[in-house]
Amino acid sequence: MSSPSPRRRRALPVLALAMLAAAPAVAVERISVASNGTQGNFQSRYPTISADGRYVAFESDATTLVPGDSNDATDIFVRDRLAGTTVRISITATGAQVSGPSRRPAISGDGQRIVFDSFGALIPDSGFHNCYLVDRAAPAIVVLDRRSDTGAPSGQGCQSPGISVDGDRIAFASPNPFLVPGDTDGNGVLDVFVRTVSTGTTVRINRGPGGVEANAPAENLRISAFGSHVIYASAASNLVPADSNGSRDVFVSDLAGQTRRVSVGSGGVQANGVVVPDAALNADASLVAFSANASALPGWNGNVESVLYLRVPGADLTVPVSIPAAGAHEGSAEHPDFSTTGRWLVFWADDQLIPGITVAAIYVVDLLEETIALVSRQPGGQPAGAGNHFHPRISADGRGIVWFSNSALLVSGDTNGTWDVFFADNPLWDDTLFADGFE
Repeated sequence: MSSPSPRRRRALPVLALAMLAAAPAVAVERISVASNGTQGNFQSRYPTISADGRYVAFESDATTLVPGDSNDATDIFVRDRLAGTTVRISITATGAQVSGPSRRPAISGDGQRIVFDSFGALIPDSGFHNCYLVDRAAPAIVVLDRRSDTGAPSGQGCQSPGISVDGDRIAFASPNPFLVPGDTDGNGVLDVFVRTVSTGTTVRINRGPGGVEANAPAENLRISAFGSHVIYASAASNLVPADSNGSRDVFVSDLAGQTRRVSVGSGGVQANGVVVPDAALNADASLVAFSANASALPGWNGNVESVLYLRVPGADLTVPVSIPAAGAHEGSAEHPDFSTTGRWLVFWADDQLIPGITVAAIYVVDLLEETIALVSRQPGGQPAGAGNHFHPRISADGRGIVWFSNSALLVSGDTNGTWDVFFADNPLWDDTLFADGFE
């Protein structure tokens, strides 16, 4: 199939989303199963997907996904959708189990590098709670949060690791003041670090004007696909000038420690309510998505729990995405994620965004065509109600979407009564090319 000519996206003072009538009800695939198809006997959560959708990493409490799982702890698994195999990643180099839980994986574009944090000792000199890189191609297991002075793994904790598409840059949060030379931060808050694997260097980036250290911890880190920016939430008041709302905001910092606040309205209006910490950015940080319940931001009313916003920092433009099909907001829209270019945006919502759909669901928006489609459907195409759906992530190429849900209606034979990880093709995907940037 030939590709249409490249097109530029126009500026969007509003988003007039329309349900695409021709959008297919794509089949849903359960990911959290063993290589022989056995379903998990305990919950599986927080999936992350490779660039082409072949590999999905997730955390699970299940003991039935691989043989010999007897450590009674949350583990990290990778499902190869093409080969139909599931392997456990959070093990030592000799294949031994670890005694502590491992959490929140992120996967590189080729599916070979997986990062996560763990309370288990994956290598002999592991600390109490470290962030790890497992390189399946090498193979190798690397502690990411090592002290710059002694080389020893940090003993003060590490969390929220994320990895760039090329697998070379990894962001994580740690309170350890010895991870970079000259770090004088002694307040013990979680700071944002980026580790470049190829050079073996680590930098701290959550800094304010003049390099000032953050006066509150960072949380919910996510690194851009290009590895050039990190988005995170923080209640710090000194990362940008005139931060006077006294509450948590969402920030983006680059590798030089230049920080900007992105959970704002057009004209830089501060959010005057609750900002949800799970925000997203596209590959070059030209687009941001965040959720908030703030009357100073557009699209708000007294019944809303959270509105999902699209922020275009270069144009100082913020527009609501989760506009109800009819009536006023009465629910939430959260957990966004972009494809690499930013054309496709996935999220969870329990508002009525498509006529006739009144259940919590996973949605995808095509920001080029301004269309919206439901992703979480039953085999017959009906919305998969009677359950919750969270944490959607979309592949870098925009073709595949993963999430976790406790609905038993997404696939046939789902009888385990717990949370599973699922995959579906993007019902709005096509191969239209376009240049980045709004105009």
